[in-house]
Amino acid sequence: MPLKRIRRRLAGLLMALACLPAQAADPTLLRVGGDPNYRPYHYLAEDGTPQGFDVAVMRAIARERWLDPRFEFGEWGRMLDRLEHGGVDAVPMFVSEDRALRFRFSRPFLRRHHVLYGRRGLQVGTPDQLAGRRVAVQFGGMAWEWLINEQANAVLRPMNDEAAALAAVAAGNADFALLPSDIAERALAAGDLGDVQAVGPPWLERNYAFGVNPARPELVAELDAGLQAIEASGELARLQQQWLQPAAAKAAKAKAEPLPVWLPMVPVALVLLGALVFVLRRNAAAGRD
Repeated sequence: MPLKRIRRRLAGLLMALACLPAQAADPTLLRVGGDPNYRPYHYLAEDGTPQGFDVAVMRAIARERWLDPRFEFGEWGRMLDRLEHGGVDAVPMFVSEDRALRFRFSRPFLRRHHVLYGRRGLQVGTPDQLAGRRVAVQFGGMAWEWLINEQANAVLRPMNDEAAALAAVAAGNADFALLPSDIAERALAAGDLGDVQAVGPPWLERNYAFGVNPARPELVAELDAGLQAIEASGELARLQQQWLQPAAAKAAKAKAEPLPVWLPMVPVALVLLGALVFVLRRNAAAGRD
């Protein structure tokens, strides 16, 4: 083969190698923190594997951006400290002004709010009405931060997870619980919490996004690009339907479905059957006589 042709082929091969996507290299390690009990957003399943909507979203982003997410769940307050000091790279959370001083944030991918829960018959309209009352909240969580900043003078009852705050009200260990409404409604539907119900208007409506280690600002662009891609493809909406809406959709479907047409006839049929049995027994008795 002529030397000139060999050189051309080598040059073409080098150009092709140069144009290979970044996926040829090892994916970028991304340490993702979270709470082991934050259903349905992120949690540890019974077998110890990370599950939930946030986990699924991060994995979808990782496929788009060639990232290698490693999930590390633990106590929430400590997890936020780890994020601030570089122990983990990203944590899904509510966005607030205070947190923006500690972390960088991706673009939001949800909008959520909190609700106050207490026993039936109570109503609370403003935070100042909580003065002197025992309020169960997740330690280090958004409600914890907000009540302190609002100087509501509530007696905070710190909990390790959101659902435990409702259980504290049901057990009489707290007067109220302040937590995200979507988590609370699932917990109320799943557990026997007596007469605990929403007793106030929506509070703390906030964006929900990935908080990012301030020492790794380049990750914000990566996460934003991944979120934009899964939004455009419809993957984000599909994950929302899978993880966040099935319970509500099932309840709505059950409510919307009409009763079977034969159901109202059941009582009538039972009456007629009883009458028939009575007649047969009476005839049988008359025959014996």
